[in-house]
Amino acid sequence: MRKYLLIASILATLVGASALPAGSATPATFSLVAGTLSISTPTASVSLGSQVSSITSSTMAGPLGVVSVSDQRGGATTWTVSVIATAFTPPAGPADPASNVSYAAGTITASASVVAIPVAASDLTGVTTVVTGTSTGVSSASWNPTISVLVPANFAPGVYAATITHSVA
Repeated sequence: MRKYLLIASILATLVGASALPAGSATPATFSLVAGTLSISTPTASVSLGSQVSSITSSTMAGPLGVVSVSDQRGGATTWTVSVIATAFTPPAGPADPASNVSYAAGTITASASVVAIPVAASDLTGVTTVVTGTSTGVSSASWNPTISVLVPANFAPGVYAATITHSVA
């Protein structure tokens, strides 16, 4: 019987030692806040190539560089990427108008929580939708668009420069 009392006494001591002392509980929380919707585009000048001037019209085309959208707003969101271009202007002579500029997003690499859909654009005179996205949470998408420029016949030799501006909303 003594053995049982000793074991019971040891167990009672262990249980008492492992119990928390009297006190009060403190609730703890944390907050997640919505982030922003942003776009990044190449900032360095990009060459679409070169060719000999001609008596017939032709098309110049090349990659613009990686464009990325980051949607840190969370939850169910949508976004639209738009583009506008200036005319391709030479040092002298007529410019190649933005109506001759086309944009093809090509393959889009996207996170699992977004569906991004390319929209072909064949005239960048005004603000033109080129990619739309529907997201179920924090997401990202990127692509390397091809810019194509119709070069009219008999254009003078020279370097033609334009600005292509992306926006996301």
